[in-house]
Amino acid sequence: MPSENRYTAYDPWAWLYNQSEAHLALQNLMPLLEKLLLPRLPENGQILDLCCGTGQVSQQLILKGYHVTGLDGSEKMLHYARENAPQGKFVLEDARSFEFSPTFDAVISTDSSLNHIMSLDELKQVFRNVYGALKNQGLFLFDLGLEDRYRNIKIDNGELHPEYAWTVGETYDRENKTGTFTITLFQPNSQVQPNSQVQPNSQTQPSSQNLKPKAANSGTLMQLKCFFYNRVLRPLHPSVLLQLVDKDWLPSTLMFSVKPYAKQDVQTALEEVGFTQVAIYDFRGNVSAPNNTQSAYFVACKSAD
Repeated sequence: MPSENRYTAYDPWAWLYNQSEAHLALQNLMPLLEKLLLPRLPENGQILDLCCGTGQVSQQLILKGYHVTGLDGSEKMLHYARENAPQGKFVLEDARSFEFSPTFDAVISTDSSLNHIMSLDELKQVFRNVYGALKNQGLFLFDLGLEDRYRNIKIDNGELHPEYAWTVGETYDRENKTGTFTITLFQPNSQVQPNSQVQPNSQTQPSSQNLKPKAANSGTLMQLKCFFYNRVLRPLHPSVLLQLVDKDWLPSTLMFSVKPYAKQDVQTALEEVGFTQVAIYDFRGNVSAPNNTQSAYFVACKSAD
């Protein structure tokens, strides 16, 4: 598929996502899949991992005996997915435009990937594509950030390592109902190539090569700083990381747009496409409360024609 029609903006993020975020997301996701989806699938069933990223979820499903096809619009993400899940099949395509025959027992899309679809019309087109790819009685599980998921906070999370550090922050425009999240990678000055620096809050995106640091000083003091921040300070005061990053480390920044959705709008769109038995859960896998406007998991069924 031509790159201008795919979300190629995520190519520069691939290395860092593979190193950090994908593993964090996996820890919370697998128990939910085991509770909400996997018991309802046939043994050795076919699963489409939509917006599969770097393939960690695909690999866990393969280890459980499922046949997994991963689809993503980022060629760099798929490079790591093929390394992480060598028995999987991976397709370079966009969620808004892919077409499969009714092949899959289930389709999943996780880690709020569909919040990067920036209109309800395009989200509904994704639902149509999923519906067409599912067998009769096939299941579609995905998660979304809801109306109050995004906020204005400079640093919401981060990690510190001897050779690099990263932070992520959020903004939200309530009038336009769109948000951004900004990832800043810090690297030692000696690792940043000439002319590769991106100033904080810039929307210019560095190449993926610039988001893959080389080895750096890993002395005892640095190791202690990393341990203390990642285990103690990170969940309580993530912004402290800025005080721990060495002064000669230079920042480069990636910025992505996101859109939250209302539960009722999503359910209506699913039903208009033809899905039935739409169930909505919270992040613990319990039925979502009516006043939950943070995030939700949706499970929908393709009825027999």
